[in-house]
Amino acid sequence: MRRLILSRKGFDSKAGGSASPIFNDGSLFSIPIPQHHPSPKKYKDLDFNGISGSKLLKEVSAKVRETDYCHNDPMLNEKIGIFGQASASQTELKNNNVSSGDLFLFFGWFKNFSANGRDLHHLFGWLQIEKIIEGSKEIKRYLRENNIQHPHGYGDVSRFSNNTIYIAKNKLKLNKRKIFDRGYGLFKWTHDDLILTEKSKTRSRWKLPSKYFKDSKDLFLNRMKWENEEESTVFYRGFGQEFIMDIEKNPNVKKWAINLIKKHG
Repeated sequence: MRRLILSRKGFDSKAGGSASPIFNDGSLFSIPIPQHHPSPKKYKDLDFNGISGSKLLKEVSAKVRETDYCHNDPMLNEKIGIFGQASASQTELKNNNVSSGDLFLFFGWFKNFSANGRDLHHLFGWLQIEKIIEGSKEIKRYLRENNIQHPHGYGDVSRFSNNTIYIAKNKLKLNKRKIFDRGYGLFKWTHDDLILTEKSKTRSRWKLPSKYFKDSKDLFLNRMKWENEEESTVFYRGFGQEFIMDIEKNPNVKKWAINLIKKHG
């Protein structure tokens, strides 16, 4: 494990126009972004632990309809964990040598609407990479052989330049040793540990735990930058999707990610 990637996914101000919901019982669900082309699922087809996609859209007063197609990605609650990426974001991952064994932590914009809660960047899932499949032809072959439908291999995918999917490990491993029963999954409940946003700040201002992140001057490979290194507060530049860390620069950050999965996965 050499790279840790904080990957922004789900509804945002442009795609969906709203945050994803945190419910009063503490459960949270990342609503996938809309897709204008045919996709394996429409919002009405989604099921998050018994909560329908239609109910989720009503909860957040979304600007999309239940009959619209959605880009249901990453897939973290199926028999095989899959995450698809393309275009400039995939180039960024490849140029920063993201490879097998590296770990994605997925985050997005969340809010407890019924309690008029804060706008938060909140972690919602993880995926450790087993293998990377590049190119639409190979992606479609893999999905067909495994009887899987995924938006990066469904129908006309010519719009996806640099089309790539990341396949998850079955078990979370470190130095070939199993450290957790699942190599991918969802954080089902909100918790302060999973909130990136600093208290009383806008959602893109983060406070990371100093216990793990101190002495991390050269940690960030793109987009993120320390606002106050001693206080472990961060802001990021631009609106990108992938935020890549070189955790060989500070192995304690690896412990942070693994502990989150063990505690909340």
